[in-house]
Amino acid sequence: MRATFTQEQLEIGKTVHAIAEGEGVTARAALAAPWTAPACDGPLLRDFGLLGVPTSAGGIGSGLVDLLVAVEALGEHLVPSRFPAHAAAVQLLCGPGPGAELPADVLEGTRVLTPAVDAGPSAWTLVRYAAPADGFAVLGGGDDEDAGQVRIVGPAGVTVTARQSLDPSVPLSDLTVAATAIGGGAGVAAAVDRATLVVAAELCGVAQGAIELAAGQARTRMQFGRVIGSFQGVAFQLAEAATARKAAWDLTLYAAWAVDNARPDAAIQVHAAKAAAGRAAVFAAERCIQVHGGMGITMEADPHLYLRRALVLDAVLGAGSWHRRRTGALRIAARTEAAP
Repeated sequence: MRATFTQEQLEIGKTVHAIAEGEGVTARAALAAPWTAPACDGPLLRDFGLLGVPTSAGGIGSGLVDLLVAVEALGEHLVPSRFPAHAAAVQLLCGPGPGAELPADVLEGTRVLTPAVDAGPSAWTLVRYAAPADGFAVLGGGDDEDAGQVRIVGPAGVTVTARQSLDPSVPLSDLTVAATAIGGGAGVAAAVDRATLVVAAELCGVAQGAIELAAGQARTRMQFGRVIGSFQGVAFQLAEAATARKAAWDLTLYAAWAVDNARPDAAIQVHAAKAAAGRAAVFAAERCIQVHGGMGITMEADPHLYLRRALVLDAVLGAGSWHRRRTGALRIAARTEAAP
């Protein structure tokens, strides 16, 4: 695995950062009005839709790390874009091995999908951007991720029930799909891993954005004639948040490489990455609130926007607590199998 980004990956990150910085639709806007698609959705879906798609699925040979670099940049700026959800749906449809190419309109971003993986008693839940979606990549037909099947369904035959989201810039819904709409397909454990890493990358971006916001406050806020960042009680919190975020991002990138190269430990690394990314994002957002002091708990300040996004994404495609348990179970199983 490369220890540094390629020049192309650096350009992807730089370009998406520039797009995100110029976006006028913000996460804060959704607090007062219904979610609206940001202008950046168009170029993101059109120009970056092939990132991370294997050639067997109609891609151009781009690696999964390329996609994660773009998604991480969007997470850092809290852009309320459908691109990460669409990208996760595409990864879910890529499958664990060679298969049919994905529809051209999906790869070109003219048909926007969203993944439906987290199943409740009678429906799929935590489905992001369901109302404006042109279809859904639905995981179903089995009792676990190894026996599941993925199909593109809807919008016909799909009932969408809006739920109240902690982060209004990421609207959530329950999804009920007609039983006849799901069938066929092969095991999709590896595809679920790919989709999970897209969420982990966005969480790493959220953590970075919260750290940057807190660092800006620490560099400018004065107390007792000194900037508050010079106090150990503030500096240590930011250092700990930055360390957790860096570890989660490195683990996410390694997991992506492991998945792309079909490493035997890939599933373990994916679960560990999602758990670490969720924890890092929530912790960084909480530290951001702490650094802002009394102002940090007000609606007028921005730290709560990062905490909202972190908590919502941490619950998507498996809560962090579940991923931590799966990491432990898989590590124990691997050591048991390797024991003489």
